[in-house]
Amino acid sequence: MKRTTKVVLALILVVTAGISKAIFTDTAISRGNSIETAEFDIAISKDGKRFYNELKLFEMSNFLPGETRKSEFQIKNRGTVEVKKLTITFKVRNYEVRMSPSEKAVDSTPETGELGKWLVLKAIRIGGNNITINQTLNTLNGKTITLPVKLNPGETAKVEMMFELPEDAGNECQTDGIDVTLRLDASQ
Repeated sequence: MKRTTKVVLALILVVTAGISKAIFTDTAISRGNSIETAEFDIAISKDGKRFYNELKLFEMSNFLPGETRKSEFQIKNRGTVEVKKLTITFKVRNYEVRMSPSEKAVDSTPETGELGKWLVLKAIRIGGNNITINQTLNTLNGKTITLPVKLNPGETAKVEMMFELPEDAGNECQTDGIDVTLRLDASQ
């Protein structure tokens, strides 16, 4: 009798287990989902045709006291995100090209050029906005200037920088040179 009870209980358990599994079920699967980041990329160009991450933008020689010269270049947003902030930082290194007799008579630093003490960045023009600077390149060394422009993806902006060697620039900056590195930084 105990054995029959055990068999009946086992049968009840099997039947109950079968009944509890006899409900509707379904499964849905989503594969290949992905998340990608945007591209944030600016580049520079002399003529607006080909853009580069690094490029020599200007070279000026035979600059005379009283002269003003302009350097133009383009900045392009090559990314997929709007550039909301753009800055330019100047790094300046003065050097002697050679020591002329006229310079030698008044220059007490024959290893270091003095052009950066005289050469003035008058203004920067970008996107129709004019920023008055009126500072020597030595004063701008290491300084950052915010450029008032926003660039949508694919847009370019023309930049004009006006340099002036004042009329009273003396012989101490004659035959001197200055190496200018421009660093452009963009953020969203």
